[in-house]
This record gives sequence, C-alpha cells and structure tokens, in this order.
Amino acid sequence: MNCAALSETLLESELFGYEEGAFTGAKKGGKKGLFEEADGGTLFLDEISEISLHLQSKLLRVMAEGEVRRIGSTSTVPVDVRIIVATNADLKQTMQDGSFREDLYYRLNVVPIKLMTLRERKEDIPPLVEQIIFRLNQIFGREVKGIAPGALDVLLDYAWPGNIRELENVLGRAIINMRPQEVVIESGHLPLMESRADENRLSQSISQELQPLEKTIAEAERNAIARSLEDTGGNRQKAAQMLGISLRSLYYKMGRHGIK
Repeated sequence: MNCAALSETLLESELFGYEEGAFTGAKKGGKKGLFEEADGGTLFLDEISEISLHLQSKLLRVMAEGEVRRIGSTSTVPVDVRIIVATNADLKQTMQDGSFREDLYYRLNVVPIKLMTLRERKEDIPPLVEQIIFRLNQIFGREVKGIAPGALDVLLDYAWPGNIRELENVLGRAIINMRPQEVVIESGHLPLMESRADENRLSQSISQELQPLEKTIAEAERNAIARSLEDTGGNRQKAAQMLGISLRSLYYKMGRHGIK
C-alpha cells in the first residue's frame, strides 16, 4: 500500500477495514482491511512517513498487541502480520519535527535496510536501461532496440540526484525525441544529460587541476564542443542543440577555440 496515494480516511479504511454502516458509502457486510487480508503473511507500507499521527497510533497498536479493530466495530481481530515499510524521508528528522512517533520508529526500525543511491551503484545502470527501454516500448508502442555506447557513457557520467525515477524520465524523453525510424538511443537524444555531464566534468577539472579558472573553463568548453561534434557526426545544428546553445553561438565558440 502506498500510504501517500490516499487520504487519511480512505487509507484508514483500507488498512483496518470497516463494519457495515460505519460511514456513508460503506459496503454491505463491511470489508476486511489489509491487515486482516495479510494475516499469516507480509504487508508492505510504502511512504510510511506520510501517514498521520492518528494512523501511526493505530499502526503501533496493531504491532504491539497483534490485533486490529475495524472502523465502527467494538471487537478486535487477532492478526499475525510481518510489516515492512519504506520511505525516502529522514525519519529521525521527522521525529524531531513531531510528525512521526518515536515509539513507532523504534518498533519499526528492527532490521533497517539502507538502499544505495543510483550514483553509488552505477554498474546497475546498463541492466536498468535495458529493462526500462523494454517497458517504455510497450507504453509508447515503439521498437527501440537499445542504447548507443556514447549515450550510455553520458548516463554513467551523471550523478542521478533523482535516482531510478529520473533515469526513467530521461529515457522516456529520449524515446519521445527519437524519429519513428530510429531504433537506438544516441547521445543526441539526451541533450540535457550531455550538458549536465559536461558540467560535472567541468566541476571535476576545476577542483582537481590547479590552473587559472579562465583556462580551465576554456579547455572544458572546447572539449565539450569537440565531443558534441563527434557524437553528431559533424552536424552543427544537432551539436548546438546538444550543448543547449544557439547555432550562432556554436560557430562563434568554434572560431574562438580554432575548431573547424
């Protein structure tokens, strides 16, 4: 259950169930909640930091006492459920803010598993790209076969602050930018990624090489232009789009750096 996808009232009825007549629109005969449905199994609650303090209190009672009470009922139902939760929020910070119960945090935090960010496991990017392309082909009705080595290098060179969701968005935009007859994602389909990768390389060169800033920037700019022309087969219009500058600016910079 994605806890951020429903309002507090709907989430409560989904998790704990309800009795007939408990509220307007309640089904005849009532309804089992997910805790009852998961009895003897596992319930995964995503975005746990989004639930209200009221629901946190009810969740804590289920975990502490092993029983659940449906909305509108005066009796409890025993349940044996393993609970796994996930969040991208810092729960320790939310505890300090008063939006997450400290006792619930320690009840949940028995076996914590911290997932590495995408930039910490870049070896996963190639298989993820393959899987995402397969899925996007079904969504967009395309037949994209894969990604060119140069474009994959751009993805590997990026920091991915948005993790896998950002990777999905970037590949989706790339496929949308492709012509119908194109079946391989090229670096030219990733203009924003190319420019961001160049910024990363520029930042690294500034921090690692002790030389005048103006010279460092000029070298990074020249390398970026040369690479964009190489990746586009000398097509200046595409190179300018890749770099995020006008064609006139590209010609000016090529002349300044002696690029023909």
